[in-house]
Amino acid sequence: MMTRLASVLVVVLALGTVAAAAGQRSHSHPGNDAPGMYSEYTDSGLVKFDKYLGDAREMPMDELLPALLDAIDQLSKYPRPKDMPQIHRVSSETVQEMACGAKCGALATYRPGEGIYLDRRLKPETSLFDRSVLLHELVHYVQDLSNERGDMQPCERWYYREIEAYAIQKQFLMIVGSPVRVGYSAAKSACDDSVRHQMAKSLYE
Repeated sequence: MMTRLASVLVVVLALGTVAAAAGQRSHSHPGNDAPGMYSEYTDSGLVKFDKYLGDAREMPMDELLPALLDAIDQLSKYPRPKDMPQIHRVSSETVQEMACGAKCGALATYRPGEGIYLDRRLKPETSLFDRSVLLHELVHYVQDLSNERGDMQPCERWYYREIEAYAIQKQFLMIVGSPVRVGYSAAKSACDDSVRHQMAKSLYE
């Protein structure tokens, strides 16, 4: 889930780097004690995104989705999947109800088996930040395909997946040169599915 709330101090997410030889990337799992870092992030100097991901040239969705999944493949341990998720453009109210069950700052949400629901105001085809929101939800898509943290209770699984998605989104924004950044904080100790929308806070710098 991607939110636009800005009432809490950002917890800076450290981004790990991989010192790899040319053409080599690690998809290993450093352990359960490093939330938000259990993808080994590639050094940005070695990352080779589609050259158009970092500018405002319009990318149709059938080009944008594969390019973003390639980016996730390079920034994380998740390989690019064969199939693309369905993308649904819906109203702000629909996204918020689906993500939070009430009015909130949600911009998009992923639902297993259904796909990604985007606020129809978002323009990932031309906006770098909106593009990163779609990438965030695509991270949830590949997490789901990989059953990431599948042995955890639902709310804790949500918590760890959310931290990782924000960290990958932040790295993406840095690499494409966006002036906007994301931060994330959540009260893990109060983790409960019924109130998680009250816990998730993000700040756009």
